[in-house]
Amino acid sequence: MFAVERQQMIAEQIRGKGAVRISELVEQFGVSVETIRRDLLELEKGGQLRRVHGGAVGPVQSGQYSTLPERREENASGKSELARYATELLDEGDSVFIDCGSTAAVFAEQLARQFARLTVITNSLDVFERLRDREGFELYLCSGVYLRGENAFCGSWAVERVRCFHAGTAFICPSGISLEYGVMDYDRELYHVQRAMMECADRTVFLADSGKFEKSALLKLADVKPGCTLVTDAGLSDEIRDLYRENGIRIAEGRK
Repeated sequence: MFAVERQQMIAEQIRGKGAVRISELVEQFGVSVETIRRDLLELEKGGQLRRVHGGAVGPVQSGQYSTLPERREENASGKSELARYATELLDEGDSVFIDCGSTAAVFAEQLARQFARLTVITNSLDVFERLRDREGFELYLCSGVYLRGENAFCGSWAVERVRCFHAGTAFICPSGISLEYGVMDYDRELYHVQRAMMECADRTVFLADSGKFEKSALLKLADVKPGCTLVTDAGLSDEIRDLYRENGIRIAEGRK
C-alpha cells in the first residue's frame, strides 16, 4: 500500500471516530511505528489531525456558546447518564462544590435521589432548588452578583464565599475539553468562581457529555493531564476514550 493511500484511510478514521491510536494503526496496516508517526506528521501538516501522545485526534472545533435554556435540551440523556456515573465517586456524608449550568442541575437531581447526607456548596440557584428539600443535606449558597443568564452568582463576593470552605471534591461542568488545549469554558464572570472551587477542593472532577470532547472555548480552566478525572456518557467513541486513558486521564464510567 502506498503512503498516500494509508494516510487517506487514517484521515477517514479520524473524521469518523475522532481519534486514532498508533498501536492500532501499526496492527491494522502491518507497518512500523516510525512509518505511522511519519504518516501522522504529514496529516498534521495538512491540518487533518493533531498528534498527541499515543496517537492523534481530529482538529479541535470551536464549541458553540448556547443559552442555559438551550443547553438544558442538549444531550439530556447523556447528562443523566454521566450524572449517575459521577455519583459513584462519592460516599454518604461527603462534602462537595458543585458548579452551575445544565449538567450541574441534572447532577444535583441525581444526588437528591441517591444520597441521604451530603454537604453541598454551590453558586447555582438551579442546584440549590433541587436540593433544598433534602433534610439530610447541608447546603451553602455562595451568593454575589446575580447572573440571570446562568441563574447563578458570580463576582468577587461569590469567590470570597467559596474560599471560606473546603470540600473533598469540586464538580466542574466545562464547555469544552481537549487533550491539547485543556478544560475550557466561556463565561469570564463564572470562571473565577470555578477556579476558586477547584483550588479549595482536594480533587476536581469534570462533568462533560460526549459532545464536549475535543471542543474549544474562550477560557482555559485547567490542563488535561495525568491524574485528571473526567466523567462522560457512553456516546464518547472508543478511540477517543482509549487515547485519553493512554495519556493517563481517568474517564469515570460507573461501577460495572
